Amino acid sequence: MKSNLLELARNRKPVEQVLAGLDSDNPQESLAAGQTLIATAKRAGLSLRDFCRLAVDPDQGKYKGAGLNGYEIALAHLGLPVKEDIDQGVILQAAADTFQFKPGTRAFFPEVITDVIAWKYRQNQIEKVDGMLANSRGTSSVELISRVIDDKAEDYQQTGVIAEGSRVPIRSLQMSQNSITFHKFGGGYEFTYEFERRISLDLVTPYANRIEREVQLGQVAIVTSLLVNGDGVNGAASVTNASDLGALYTGHAAIGAGRMDWEIFLKWLITRAQAGVPVDTVVGNWDMFFEWERMFAKPYALGMTMTDVLAKAGVNAAIENPRFNQSVNFEVSSSAPASQLIGFIRGETIEELVENGSDIEESTRSIENQKVRYIKTKNAGYRLVFGDTRDILNLDAVTANP
Repeated sequence: MKSNLLELARNRKPVEQVLAGLDSDNPQESLAAGQTLIATAKRAGLSLRDFCRLAVDPDQGKYKGAGLNGYEIALAHLGLPVKEDIDQGVILQAAADTFQFKPGTRAFFPEVITDVIAWKYRQNQIEKVDGMLANSRGTSSVELISRVIDDKAEDYQQTGVIAEGSRVPIRSLQMSQNSITFHKFGGGYEFTYEFERRISLDLVTPYANRIEREVQLGQVAIVTSLLVNGDGVNGAASVTNASDLGALYTGHAAIGAGRMDWEIFLKWLITRAQAGVPVDTVVGNWDMFFEWERMFAKPYALGMTMTDVLAKAGVNAAIENPRFNQSVNFEVSSSAPASQLIGFIRGETIEELVENGSDIEESTRSIENQKVRYIKTKNAGYRLVFGDTRDILNLDAVTANP
């Protein structure tokens, strides 16, 4: 696969050759060219976007020096909108004409709608997976879940400095027998009439926005389950009870189950940092999000917040208001356990693997018949990079101490 992609990149061609026949005024010729283009991209294991980036030479033809990549040149060649055209509604209407009369170009329909959403209609998604991932990468084959094996502690000095003559601590990465589970996220709409001259692509974008939001909810649910239960190689997250942390304080006030307390939360962060696995991201459901906001925004004496009280006392708060320059990020997950916060190190915990070219099927469906279809899917799997970076703060009831 890698050699095929290198060969594709080395033998780039002008856009007229890569998309030959796609813009033909003969509907049958355009349709056949679209099917051929999709088949070529599928063999390379790429989406049409990535295929055009590699196959179209930006330094040849009339778009030379335009500063566009291969995909953007392909859109411009077909009369489809690129980023700077999105605000011009006439371009979107012209694109509808292109999709109607040159059916092969419908291969680009899902990609163009995605662009319209990203450049003009991107909504503020509250429950999203991006803030929970350490990394996202493509894969072209089934992968096994890896695990980290530490070297024997007695074989080296356990400090940040390697003494002269001491062994360098080594962690071995081994492949397990468990494969990463891939999930298909997405949905689609079928419009029972053809595009007409006065119909803009704006017609589709509100529906596409709904699909994008539903995809995010599905991904968040899968990642949340992985954080709590493990991936079959790394076990479930450890649990810290708030009552155990509260017992460390003399004269601590009683706290009801499911309620957040600043001192207990701070003590939890400190114990995780002392263990060498500090928390920089927490995940909780909507009730926990309310508690999070209440903890930082609750007015105290003279209308001051907890942060104001600490600052007045000369204490530099470890956590600022979560809406401004926060040290710990809160991510909302509807599927997170009630009365619990999942804490972890974002950069070391969850990796997303996206199946290369899995969305090419969307392009295939877009030109199957005369009905206009918008289908958006994503094949993705998730794995734990390290298993010890997670801990759950269980907000059980804390009784008052004398």
